[in-house]
Amino acid sequence: MKDNNNKPDTKELFSSTYEYYVKYRPSIPKEVINVIVKHFDIKPTDRVLDIGCGTGQVALAMEDKCDEMVCLDLDPEMLKQAKKATKDSQMKLTWINRSSEDLGKIKKELGTFKVVMICRAFHWMNQEQVLKDLDELIKEDGGVAIFSDRVLWSGDEEWQRALKEVIQKYLRKERRAGKGKFKASDELWENILARSVFRFIKTYDVPIVRNWDVESIIGYVFSTSFAAPHLFGDQLDRFKEEIKSTLLSINSKEVFQENAVWSIVLGSKKGSTFFIELPI
Repeated sequence: MKDNNNKPDTKELFSSTYEYYVKYRPSIPKEVINVIVKHFDIKPTDRVLDIGCGTGQVALAMEDKCDEMVCLDLDPEMLKQAKKATKDSQMKLTWINRSSEDLGKIKKELGTFKVVMICRAFHWMNQEQVLKDLDELIKEDGGVAIFSDRVLWSGDEEWQRALKEVIQKYLRKERRAGKGKFKASDELWENILARSVFRFIKTYDVPIVRNWDVESIIGYVFSTSFAAPHLFGDQLDRFKEEIKSTLLSINSKEVFQENAVWSIVLGSKKGSTFFIELPI
């Protein structure tokens, strides 16, 4: 973020969301991982760094793709959930309870990596400083992969618009985050990367169709930092009932289709004279 005054206390972002995060956050599609792996030519012998790893979804998706992953997250409960989720992994996994702002302090113990992955987390970071700190951590033939899908209620389907209206009725239009409010930078990720050492940019959009029911929609809402259960206070049950009745009034069969898009921005240290369009 350029404006650190908008940055909330990240230690409290996901308080009360963990059980919902693990159960209801959509996994990372193999199509998305394949784009990143092929672009950077990640091999089974390579090391990968995951910043803002959450409950370990990137590590799960990268199984068999690399030799080792080092995963950072500031929230110890997130790391606890990530260790449970990846207990059967055959990769070497190292979990570190530190934030992206600590990269400069711990770079010697981290070593070097082929690629750093930042999934659904770049907007929380001091972006330009993180990219600067990553310079010494990423090999010359490597780079940065920043990728995310949009929040569930940002789509144009009738049920998504209705969901957004109910959420804003209870929490207002300003985005909540922890105890404060949050406004993400409007600057494109590729423009931020272009000012860094990772200035050779390639972008991809990967469309994904997902189906939801009422339970999973409510669970997803409660997995987010800006609609965490504790933010509703004594209106939590009322909110859940209103979401349920609103959705069922739109589709009584409880089938809600989402046309999602994963946005991927890849920044490399070295450029090439041409790009090969990668099959998904």
